[in-house]
Amino acid sequence: MKTSAINRYTVTEDAAAQRFAEHFADRLRFCHDTGSWYEWTGAIWRREKTGLAFEWARQLARELALDDDPKIKAIAGKSSFAAGVEKYARSDRAFAVTSDIWDSDPFLLGTPGGTVDLSTGQMREADAGDSITRMTAVAPAMTPHCPTWIRFLEETTGGDAGMIRFLKQWAGYSLTADTREHALVFVCGDGGNGKSVWLNTMAGIIGDYATTAAMETFTSSSTDKHPTDLAMLRGARLVTASETEEGRAWAESRIKSLTGGDVITARFMRQDFFSFVPAFKLTVVGNHQPVLRNVDDAMRRRFNIVPFNRKPAKPDRELPDKLKAEWPAILRWMIEGCLDWQANGLVRPQSIIDATTGYFSEQDLFGQWLVEECDVEPSNSYKWETTANLFASWTGYAKAAGEAPGTTKSFAPRMVRSGLTRKRTGSAQGYAGVRLKPKTAYDPLDNDR
Repeated sequence: MKTSAINRYTVTEDAAAQRFAEHFADRLRFCHDTGSWYEWTGAIWRREKTGLAFEWARQLARELALDDDPKIKAIAGKSSFAAGVEKYARSDRAFAVTSDIWDSDPFLLGTPGGTVDLSTGQMREADAGDSITRMTAVAPAMTPHCPTWIRFLEETTGGDAGMIRFLKQWAGYSLTADTREHALVFVCGDGGNGKSVWLNTMAGIIGDYATTAAMETFTSSSTDKHPTDLAMLRGARLVTASETEEGRAWAESRIKSLTGGDVITARFMRQDFFSFVPAFKLTVVGNHQPVLRNVDDAMRRRFNIVPFNRKPAKPDRELPDKLKAEWPAILRWMIEGCLDWQANGLVRPQSIIDATTGYFSEQDLFGQWLVEECDVEPSNSYKWETTANLFASWTGYAKAAGEAPGTTKSFAPRMVRSGLTRKRTGSAQGYAGVRLKPKTAYDPLDNDR
């Protein structure tokens, strides 16, 4: 740092902070939402954790302390002077920012080799003005030549070209901060079938843009999640989670909010609350699929069940290392998937459609009750059953399955969503198009199902 012209300022902490800004305005930013300094590395704005701004303020103070003027020397030599300079600099317009400027373009991707414009797939030189704070682990190769990766996918999917295309699109979509699909992926299957290799490879390549969350963030519990659980998700483009316990149930309202473009409020430990719109794609792997207590259209739109049912004849313990050598080419493959997704949307193959449909059929206890206990014919208005009888039958069926039946208030919209119409006959309220099968109005003593 040159000391010339420093002495033209009145030597106060505020004035020295102005000089500090002249030197470092192109290299530092202070984010008031996170309370952190960020340094421009030449590729991204990296959150600074080593006190660099304070160190540079100390350098300025030491240079001022060399002045011949004893008053300047005495002021700049105080131990508190550098801290005061840094404190004043935080609010200087050259440095002060808020978190909404970071990574604001959903289709710009920071990499070690430059910035990729995901709308075109082209890479250009990094620009501090893009305010990018994250970076992939590798720069993309020029071509997507990754034979080990392709062979792995073919073996894992049994050569299902449609599933491979979907996985490629999902990987590319996960490079962006766009969430228009309002979707999540659950990769299911027994151990040793490649699902973790697939997810770890994708997350490893995405680098800073990926984060791992506890499954408890997305499943129901008797206690509220701490807002720091959600704060950690801000800015991520891929969030991964592993389901490990059988019998969990999805936190359905939270799933809808996190994948539906809703504004989320969160905070870091001992900091103020802030709001953000999630940008991540939730990808879960597990052996057991969590329970859905309410199968509705919103949940049907969001879920994609991806079955990984094949195990390699001879597991390759060195496969992750072999794949890591192909990361640059795999990233280019992912970018191609992003372009395909933008052009065509997520193209779901029949294997995923069937697996997802099967999952919802298993989860839809209400639908099972309609099939097993009711004679349903929505177009036949002559069929009719009282609400009291129907709700009594449903209550017994649900309790026998270990589920809470809800209330008559929640029962009504479920009947309507099933295509049935409310109809009053005489003094009794009921539904047209449905009748309890002759076996029952539900007999609570009959538990033989």
